[in-house]
Amino acid sequence: MIRASEESEDKLRRISERRRIPPVPDLRFEYSYTRSISPYVHVERVPAPPSGKGKEKAVDGEEEQDPLAAAVSSGEVIRVDWGQVIWITTKDQIISPLVQGALWGVASHFLRPLGALLGAHVRGWWAKGSRKSGDVPEGNGAHWLRNWIGSILTPAPATGAFHR
Repeated sequence: MIRASEESEDKLRRISERRRIPPVPDLRFEYSYTRSISPYVHVERVPAPPSGKGKEKAVDGEEEQDPLAAAVSSGEVIRVDWGQVIWITTKDQIISPLVQGALWGVASHFLRPLGALLGAHVRGWWAKGSRKSGDVPEGNGAHWLRNWIGSILTPAPATGAFHR
């Protein structure tokens, strides 16, 4: 009993190793927008000038600064290239959606009649078909569907040494 479960686990592991699919990419706007503007936003850490507050005298006579006081007193300077950030924001929020909408509008203008034509051909093929006994019309689609279901439900003839 244990051997069968080990074999099945091994088989499942081999199947899962073969079917490695890549992870779903992160397509959220915030991530791609932040990545787009990151070259134009610069953060620089500036240490604060030394002052008498927050310093303690060490035993050996050297001055030692409190780490918390150093973190609070240090600052950051953020430099932003606003022209580039505004251009990227305008491109991502206004221009891209406008162009995509226009392209979909033009494409749908041509694709809608094509879809209707294709649908008419498929409906015509589905309805047109042969006549069975009794003059009952049966379309190609119904004939194909009946044959397909019949091939699934009809058992295959027995072959081999077990049946004589």
